Amino acid sequence: MAWTNRPLVLYHGTTNTAASTISIPSDSRPHSIDLTLCNPKADFGQGFYLTTVLTQAEDWADRQFRYLSSRTKELTRAVVLRFEVDRNQLASLSSLCFVTDGPSSDYRDFVEHCRNQVGPHLLYGDRNYDIVFGPVTLWPQRLVIKDADQISFHTEAALEILPAPILHSQGTPTYNL
Repeated sequence: MAWTNRPLVLYHGTTNTAASTISIPSDSRPHSIDLTLCNPKADFGQGFYLTTVLTQAEDWADRQFRYLSSRTKELTRAVVLRFEVDRNQLASLSSLCFVTDGPSSDYRDFVEHCRNQVGPHLLYGDRNYDIVFGPVTLWPQRLVIKDADQISFHTEAALEILPAPILHSQGTPTYNL
């Protein structure tokens, strides 16, 4: 089989409310991802998180759906968005990659740093890594989830390469009455 350098397919599990907001084009991008709305205490710090594993995104969407539907009376759905990212553009970003069969001490130190909000993960000077890739933790335990990954986008430069999201799938709407 020949290498064709196809786009890297990434998934984001969320709810219909967030997916609607994300899918609106902004003035400068084909989406409206806002890093200030992202969780600052995630594994790799504040960023927009995606995965290459569809079932992982579906599970996360389901988790977000259950959380939101337990707190609101609005119509909610679990949604998975798909992003087809150009690999050459991805390669042009400043990145940090953790690829391990188990959690290395560097990986654990980095996640602990980000989860405890010691400060941003700086590449050099006051510049963050654009993207970080690696396994998913079972925080606060030091275990990683088998066959799961995450790629987080942390800077405006990183968001610039993300194309418009494609609705991959959505669950049945549910009302919390």
